[in-house]
Amino acid sequence: MAGALLYAAAFPAQAQVPPPPVSVVPIPVKQKTDSGPDSVRIRVDSIKRADSIKRADSIKPPIGRFADPALYEIGPQYEWNRAQLFATGALSVIDLLDRIPGVTTFRSGWLATPQSATYNADFQRVRVFYDGIEIDDLDSRTGGVLDLSTVQLWSLEHLSIERSASELRIYMRTWRVDNTDPYTRVDIATGNEDTNLYRGFYGKRFDNGGVLQFGGQQFGVASPRFSGSGDVLSLLTRVGIARKGWSLDAFVLRHHAVRDIERAAVGRPPVLSQDATNTDAYIRAAIGHVGSGPWAQLTVASIAFKGITGPDRNVSATAFADTLERRVSETQYNASAGYTIGPARFEVEDRLRALGGTTYNGASGRLDLVTPIGVVNGFIEHDGYRKTTNADAGIRAQPLPFIALSGSVSRSTPMTSGVSTQVSTTSARGEVGLKLFGPWISAGLITTDRGAGLAPIVYDTLLLPTGPGRISARTASIRGPIGAGFGIDAWVTKWDPNGPYRPQYQSRSEINYSNDFAKRFPRGDFDIRVAGIFEFRGHTNFPLAAGDIETSVAKTLSGLLEIRIMRAVLSYQQRNILGYQYQVVPGFDMPRVLAIYGVRWDFWN
Repeated sequence: MAGALLYAAAFPAQAQVPPPPVSVVPIPVKQKTDSGPDSVRIRVDSIKRADSIKRADSIKPPIGRFADPALYEIGPQYEWNRAQLFATGALSVIDLLDRIPGVTTFRSGWLATPQSATYNADFQRVRVFYDGIEIDDLDSRTGGVLDLSTVQLWSLEHLSIERSASELRIYMRTWRVDNTDPYTRVDIATGNEDTNLYRGFYGKRFDNGGVLQFGGQQFGVASPRFSGSGDVLSLLTRVGIARKGWSLDAFVLRHHAVRDIERAAVGRPPVLSQDATNTDAYIRAAIGHVGSGPWAQLTVASIAFKGITGPDRNVSATAFADTLERRVSETQYNASAGYTIGPARFEVEDRLRALGGTTYNGASGRLDLVTPIGVVNGFIEHDGYRKTTNADAGIRAQPLPFIALSGSVSRSTPMTSGVSTQVSTTSARGEVGLKLFGPWISAGLITTDRGAGLAPIVYDTLLLPTGPGRISARTASIRGPIGAGFGIDAWVTKWDPNGPYRPQYQSRSEINYSNDFAKRFPRGDFDIRVAGIFEFRGHTNFPLAAGDIETSVAKTLSGLLEIRIMRAVLSYQQRNILGYQYQVVPGFDMPRVLAIYGVRWDFWN
């Protein structure tokens, strides 16, 4: 079955990144001068010098300092820049996480519903770092499981995923501008389930290094088939200044989501309505250069949640609904520093959380070594918030152009002070790959201990958490370019034994074609990308005290088409083309055929 899934459907080459717009380099006005050969040559030389000076002056130093970890996957790494993120067709973080082996995502319907994910069948092992700030779950109604719908994918310029043996760490960088030419962008999309989405961006750097940015996204869903209705508005603003060697900026992102009650099938409780606001804000100062030599950064951040959960009016009383407003805020003080010398990069970080009148301190260190024949990655963390000490090491070795080895080993130990129900856990992941005809073909093994887990009670308050024990999985994948513009990204995972929140078989296969027709359009004004995706998920158990409930098999075929004409990208995607009826969370039908289409348009003024 796994082999059939790997070869049966469809896979991706990397998204084409649009070249910088021609208007970044201003075209000089033609001057009236003598027509002799010498004067023409002098004019051309002077114009080239003026253009070079203006081009250099228009690009300003970056805001903030980031040291993303060196990744160690076989084949293409799990990282995307801003253009590539949008070109994937992902509208939310879990759309992107569906591409990662070992990750299982959950949602009760379409865009406006709660969204969560497990890594190695554990909800606690997915961690999100947003400009270095760790995003913690502050909503008491989710049982400690982070609702990933509150993490705004549209606000990013870069995302990378570190898939260690024990954790999935998602590193996000928010959108920044570096050009004194004002930048504007407008995105519009519409589709089934009465889905309408709008985005707008504006950014400008000033001659003194100052920066002004603001942007927003609004979408609404009114599902006639009970796939979850709601309206969401997100706004961001950044102001600051950056000079050579240092920067100072302030950033705020406010996310307001109104979710209607979502009815489940007969006998299952609904997902209750909610009116919630998440606010992430920080002030950041940075010095140095990440690419070489020393650097340091200090961030003072505030993470806040405010929400009201509505009752189910179809019943006379409910123990869970609470119309009282909940307010929770957390302050983080993050200090990080690093040094880069040749192929080696060192980084240390101290994170102090203040939450509910209690402070939690965490310190971590990282070493990355990147060479032509491989990558070595080491990470250690003393986490006062989770009360554990974690250490992991990762490696990718490629001794020959057609052979690669990748793996990670992790160890988590509970802190000895105080009473703790946690236990020490050990995890390992390994793969071996061969590159014979273009893409990498690899096979691997995952084995991990689990402690006491969490339950996604936002879908049902009676769901039980996962228990301790050892689980393992076998994996296989085919990833990389095939040739002639085609690419492939396919994987399959088989877990043993079968257990809660973990389908025994899971796979994703994508094949795509991309071409910029360089001979026909030498200025890079046109390209096209087409992708076909097949996703499979076996039966998934959800544990209850009265006995487990199980979802049916889920299998969907989807397609994506993107056409770029100069600075405009026309996008069309259709999910679940065959209209297959399935559920990811018991009792909640996912949308049938779902089409989303629109345009993304950049302007340089």
